[in-house]
Order: sequence, then structure tokens, then C-alpha cells
Amino acid sequence: MSTPESIKKHSAHFKNSSWRTYSYEELANWIHLLTKRATHRTNSKKIEKDLYDAQNYLNMMQSKLDEFKEKIREE
Repeated sequence: MSTPESIKKHSAHFKNSSWRTYSYEELANWIHLLTKRATHRTNSKKIEKDLYDAQNYLNMMQSKLDEFKEKIREE
């Protein structure tokens, strides 16, 4: 599973490849909660940060799905 480009710049702040331990459900929950929180914000910089983070979780989910598609096609 390849690490999404969008999260590589944050890798120094996390254990190596720790993002891979999230399930689809956990990633979806992050996306849901961050986008919902963005709607509650009044500070535009914080809105953008929430949406940026939600996009990164979506990118992680996409990477997991891409790997799954490759694996199942090989079977």
C-alpha cells in the first residue's frame, strides 16, 4: 500500500506507516467528523485545516482501496 503523497510531509510526526492500521470505518469517521466540525467553525483558517485533514484521511482510504483492488484482481 503506497503512502499518499499528501501525508508524506507529516510522516515525521507519526510512527512509520501507522496510518495503515486504520480501518475503512475509522477513516470514514475521521472524514465525517472533520467535515462536520468545519461547518461549525467561524475561523476560515481552521475550516481549511479541517478540510485539509479530511482530504488526507480520504486519500488514506483511497490508497487502501487501491491496494485491495490490486490484491483481489490477482486472485
